[in-house]
Amino acid sequence: MKLTIVYDNEVYVQNEKLTPGWGFSCLIEAKGRKILFDTGWDGGVLVSNLENLGHYPKNIDLIVLSHQHWDHIGGLNHILDASSNIEVYVPKSFSRHLKNEIKSRAKLIEVSGGREICQDVYTTGEIGTKVVEQSMVIKTSKGFLVVTGCAHPGVEVILNEASKMGRVYGLIGGLHNFKQLSLLKNLKLIVASHCTRYKNDISKAFPNSFEEGGVGKKITIDEQYSSN
Repeated sequence: MKLTIVYDNEVYVQNEKLTPGWGFSCLIEAKGRKILFDTGWDGGVLVSNLENLGHYPKNIDLIVLSHQHWDHIGGLNHILDASSNIEVYVPKSFSRHLKNEIKSRAKLIEVSGGREICQDVYTTGEIGTKVVEQSMVIKTSKGFLVVTGCAHPGVEVILNEASKMGRVYGLIGGLHNFKQLSLLKNLKLIVASHCTRYKNDISKAFPNSFEEGGVGKKITIDEQYSSN
C-alpha cells in the first residue's frame, strides 16, 4: 500500500516541477486500485504534480472527496476531463447542485454512514455538524491508517470512529486547529499537512513518529515500512 501527497501547501521533494498550493490531495494505491482523496484547489497544479510524480489522471479508479470546501474539491473537473465513468464518493450532505454536476460527468456515490469503498479501504461516513466531513481508513499490515482532509469535526471524533475497525496505526492529512496532543501518543506515524495549525508542537511532542508532509511525500506500508 502506497500513499503519495500530490497537492499540499508545501513541497516535500525539492523538484522545480512540483508546485505547492493551498489545499490537499493524496493518491492512494491499494490492492491494485488508484484512489484520489481530495483534489486540491487548482486542477492544473494537481494534474501537473500527478504527472511529474509518474501518475496520470486517466489511470485513477475512483475519487473520494472529504468535504465541500474549494481547497479540497476545486481540481475535480480536471480529473473528470481525463477519466470516463469514474466513481466519485461524496458526503450525502453535499449541495444538490454540486452533486448534480458531478452526476452528469461521473458515477456519483453518496456517503452517509461508514462503509467499505474497496478491499481494505473504508470511509468513516459523514462526521460533524458545522462542517460535515468524511475521512478515509485504510487497513495495512501495521494497523489502520487514517487520512483526513481538514479534520473539521475533530481529530478525537475521527480517531474514535476509525478505532471501531481496529487499532489505528497512523494519521495523515490536515488537522486544522487540533491541539489535544495526548490523543496522538499511541500513533506510530503522524504526517500533519495542509491546514494543521500546531504542526511544530506535534513534531516536538512526537519526534519519533512525526514526519513532514508536502507534495511528493511518499509512504509505503507493508511488512517493511518505508518513507521518502
